[in-house]
Formats: sequence, structure tokens, C-alpha cells
Amino acid sequence: MKEYVDAKCSVFTEYMQIPEELQGEFDSLCSEMHALGDKCTDYYQFEEMFVSSGLSDRYNELLTKCTPRAVKMTSEQKKAAVRMTKEQISVGDIVRDAAGIAVSELQQEAISMRRKKMIEDEVFDDYARTTNRIDDAARAGKFIFNKFRKK
Repeated sequence: MKEYVDAKCSVFTEYMQIPEELQGEFDSLCSEMHALGDKCTDYYQFEEMFVSSGLSDRYNELLTKCTPRAVKMTSEQKKAAVRMTKEQISVGDIVRDAAGIAVSELQQEAISMRRKKMIEDEVFDDYARTTNRIDDAARAGKFIFNKFRKK
């Protein structure tokens, strides 16, 4: 975990210019992050506790108070940045996906409610048997159709 916390702290030291008046706040934040990392067994546990403890908010707030350093990018990094920009998902795609998921969940809930109602009304067994017979007949029909079609 030490390497992971060091990497999170190095974002400030490598990519940001920390104002002198915020240096103490940065040191305190990194110390608390290391203490938290010592209590955690894996990345997921650390991230959950990082958010729930408020350290994540402090981390992000401190980031906004710092000035990014100018960094020279290699040609490969520039190409990768352009490629990632082109591949980003639009907000519209995200909204459509979320709406699709919500509709799917509502459909599943409706099916579940209908099934429960059929069980309560004691007609589910009849429904299941009838559905199975229809499926069996359809499969048999396809099998016979395919036998004659191949000749």
C-alpha cells in the first residue's frame, strides 16, 4: 500500500506546484494517507476508506489550489492523448446507456411482479407447462422444417 499512497502523493510533487503556504497541509494530508494505507490490506479497501474518511475531498480540494506544472510530452504521449480524446464517450451516450439500464431494470421488475402474482393466484404451474409445450412445439417444428429444407 505504501507504493500506492506514494503514487497518489507524487501527483502533487511531480505535476503540481504547491504554494508555500499549503506545504504544511500537503505534508499533513500525505501523512494521514500513509496512516490510512497502513490500516488497509488492498487498494479497494483503501479507496473506500479514503472517500468515507473525507481524505478524498481534502485531496481534491488541495489539487484545485495548486498550479499544474508544464510538462513536455513525448510524441507517443501526444498521440495517445489525441487517441484518448477521440475515444471519449459523449455525455449523450452515457445518458442513453443509463436510460437503457433503467428500462431494463424496470422490465425485469415487472416480470418478477407478474410471476409473483401468478404464483399467488396458483396459475404459474399451468403457465409454465403451457409455455414449455409451446417452446417444445416450436423446436420440433424447426427441426422438421430444417430436415425437409436440406433435401
